[in-house]
Amino acid sequence: MTHGAHPNAPVPAHRVNITLARDCDECHGWGSVVKDGRCELCTACQGPSRGRA
Repeated sequence: MTHGAHPNAPVPAHRVNITLARDCDECHGWGSVVKDGRCELCTACQGPSRGRA
C-alpha cells in the first residue's frame, strides 16, 4: 500500500536526506523522529548545520 501526505495536512511532508540519516543514532537511519505526537525531522542529522538544502 502506498502512503502519501494527506491532502488536508496543515504542513507539507518532510523531505528527508537518507544519506545524512544513514548512521544517525538519534533517528536510527530514518531521518525523522516523533515528538509530542508529531513527526519532525531529526535535528541530529537533518539540521541546517549538516548541509541540508
